[in-house]
Amino acid sequence: MAYSNEFSFAPGPWLPVRDQEALDLLPDLDMATKQGKNFENPDFEMKVVVDANNYFATDLFYRLRLAAMKDEKLVLILPTPENAVFMSVVENLNKFRVSCKKVHVFFTHEFANEKGEVAPWQSPYSRAGHFMRYFYDRLDAELRMPMENIHFWTKENADKYSNLIAAEGGADVCYTTMSWSGGIGAIDAESFPAETMEEFMAMGSRIVTPMPEFITHESMRGMFGCSGDIGNVPPCAATIGPKDIAAAKDRVDVEYLVGCGNGQTFQKFPVKMAFCLPVSPKNPASMLRTLSGICYVAEAVAAPCMKKIDNPWLADTLAEIRAKEGN
Repeated sequence: MAYSNEFSFAPGPWLPVRDQEALDLLPDLDMATKQGKNFENPDFEMKVVVDANNYFATDLFYRLRLAAMKDEKLVLILPTPENAVFMSVVENLNKFRVSCKKVHVFFTHEFANEKGEVAPWQSPYSRAGHFMRYFYDRLDAELRMPMENIHFWTKENADKYSNLIAAEGGADVCYTTMSWSGGIGAIDAESFPAETMEEFMAMGSRIVTPMPEFITHESMRGMFGCSGDIGNVPPCAATIGPKDIAAAKDRVDVEYLVGCGNGQTFQKFPVKMAFCLPVSPKNPASMLRTLSGICYVAEAVAAPCMKKIDNPWLADTLAEIRAKEGN
């Protein structure tokens, strides 16, 4: 059977990164080979770990306990739903009687509707609602932070949320995770258009209509039954901006999302884009490489995108096509 190189295509015109040659290099990369401080910024580090969830939970518990021991205020920016992490951390907070009275919680983003109305935390569509059910409600009452210390998104505060974080002295740590569109929270290249990184990094909170990939990403998560129910995902979001991530005193990025029941993960490609393609507003999560912080990447996410059985054939075939095109 003969194979042909007559089929070619360009990336979708709506995609922010469309360099086909660069994109073709990403699928076969094993991010374990790039871990450590092997980036242009020596203050940024990436680690490939067996259980990234555990690193997230350990880091969060450590900061909460240290702040309680010092009787200090702690300001967090959290992604959600991170229910497994929330439950694990709260179990230890209760066990070791760690007070969260001086903890302030902000959220990376929250669902909104087409009118810009933000889902209240009591709604089943709310991200913050998962924090309330799996962290706040499970934490013993005498250890809980006051409700006024939990800063929920609203339609009225969306464009001022960056100011609210700054008013509390800025985030002590911002925890993040990447989306299918290569962004963080609901930050993507379409919702935060910029010509330079300086312009991009100065952008603050707002209500956005994310790229379609964001909707698809969310439809595969547990809150929508891991079903691909794209019609059940709210179309808009209130989100922090790049400046809020940059302004945090510390940053911890965690990449571990794996499809329900198997080893497939849509974070493989965004992670490779963020850490291997040029830093650019069109590659939003690449901003992490310009800042101090650490990223924990699960082994399943760090692994090559292609199935091993196809890797050699695809690599050899692409090499042959490029050789012919070069002649």
